[in-house]
Amino acid sequence: MDIKKEVITFLEKQNPIPGSSEQEKLDCYYLDSGVIDSLTIITLITEFEEKFQIRFESDDLQSQEFQTVGGLIGIIERLKQKTNN
Repeated sequence: MDIKKEVITFLEKQNPIPGSSEQEKLDCYYLDSGVIDSLTIITLITEFEEKFQIRFESDDLQSQEFQTVGGLIGIIERLKQKTNN
């Protein structure tokens, strides 16, 4: 399962991610830029926990990393790796 593709697809179903390059999209603060709203973040968390069989910790959700597309992907990849070990 391609985590990056799944995350980007989920977000872009809501609104386009701003940026002309992949790196700009990964650096995007998806809440601040209006890609999703605060209510959709609950759906995002629930869907990704179910899809990837992970559990976000409160530290993950409050981190600076969680605020960007690339950071979210990184957190999911780490949590997924933990569950596989």
